[in-house]
Amino acid sequence: MRRIQCESCSIRDSGALCDLPPEAREDFRAIGQLRMYKPRQVIFGEGNPSDGLYLVCHGDVKLYHSDRFGRDHILEVAGPGAVLGEFISAGCQTMSVSAEALTEAQLSFLPHDALAAFVQKYPTGALRLIETLGRELAATRRKARDLALKSGESRLATLLLQLCSGASSGSTVTLPYRRQELADMIGVSTETAIRLLGKLKAKSVIETDRRTLRIVDVERLTRIAQQDEI
Repeated sequence: MRRIQCESCSIRDSGALCDLPPEAREDFRAIGQLRMYKPRQVIFGEGNPSDGLYLVCHGDVKLYHSDRFGRDHILEVAGPGAVLGEFISAGCQTMSVSAEALTEAQLSFLPHDALAAFVQKYPTGALRLIETLGRELAATRRKARDLALKSGESRLATLLLQLCSGASSGSTVTLPYRRQELADMIGVSTETAIRLLGKLKAKSVIETDRRTLRIVDVERLTRIAQQDEI
């Protein structure tokens, strides 16, 4: 994977700490350590020491928890602009989840001490960081709500719409994830995810071929995604 420089980064104008005044941006670049990851490469593990935050510059990263049976439960798929890790006080410095690259990924590692000094010098950077973490907290709460209130079919429809963001009826996209990962994202078994995909195909809402997905009826898929089970 070719390393992407800040000048050509796709999130330069929208990243949490990227769109800052020139002086602040240069100081931010100075504290960041660029790290490259291959697909399926672990970035950090649950219970590992938390010594900094990670800013996703490129690629997709899954955050997951492994249960006592060794099964992974995907809590979130983070894309460019996301902030990963724990920014916490001394005495509680361990990661609460694991992170693994789903695709080729480039991340900027921000050591705690250097980041703390940076946000003290540039309060705007602290506000941007709070805004980003707030959006991620809201997304986590929405997912928890969906798991509690929506059927598996509705959660799958929601996920497919997210993965095919901006697609219209007749559009074909290549899904970057395996069926097991799709199942983990909506909190069901792989067998259930396959059955739910079959239900959507039987309703002539989607068509699939390996990892290729064609949305036949985006309006109906949207209606299914919005249905609550209760």
